[in-house]
Amino acid sequence: MPVATTPPPPLPAPRSARFVPPELVDLQSAWRRERELASREDHAHHGTLGGSCPDRHGWLLDDGLDVLLEPVLTGSTTPGFYPFVALDERTAAGLLERLGEHELATQRQNLGPTLGAVLRAVVRHPDRIRAQGYVVGPLRCDERITATGVLFRPDGDLLGPGRGPDHRSAEVVGALTGLGIDDMRAAPDEVVPWRGPRPDRGGATRTEEPWFRAWWD
Repeated sequence: MPVATTPPPPLPAPRSARFVPPELVDLQSAWRRERELASREDHAHHGTLGGSCPDRHGWLLDDGLDVLLEPVLTGSTTPGFYPFVALDERTAAGLLERLGEHELATQRQNLGPTLGAVLRAVVRHPDRIRAQGYVVGPLRCDERITATGVLFRPDGDLLGPGRGPDHRSAEVVGALTGLGIDDMRAAPDEVVPWRGPRPDRGGATRTEEPWFRAWWD
């Protein structure tokens, strides 16, 4: 069951200009254009995984997730593909309120944890975990939100003799499980110290516990 949360306050209408196609626009406009393109008879439908394309282009837009995801998504050179690097508890709580249980329980990156497990972990441990992944927009048939990994700050030192964690070690798996990443089907394919922007708020210093990035291929 989703974590009981208070719905986040509504965000203002998106007004940024960070997304393509064909010029920089806000996310809502980008997704509307993708849905229009996907409805054309000459559009090549991608992401069907060998099956028929469900007539669901734009369900993220219909559910208002463009407003919720606008602050955390970035554009890419791949049409219809939008990465996120450090999705926090506010966005995670909003997604748990809006996504159906089937989506939360079944959407996973290969042998990684489910989207629901990752989002709940972010909500329960906002000072120790963030979600990484991507969104596939309305241009494709496999429109979805997927978590490919997490940024996490373990309760203990994971750095081994080579100053890097063993991604399949009991310590790594135990740290992730303790944070709520408990339905992964295999250990992460990679765990490395996180060198990007600090995901915690308040200006963390280098003397504090390090963050790591766990990723499933």
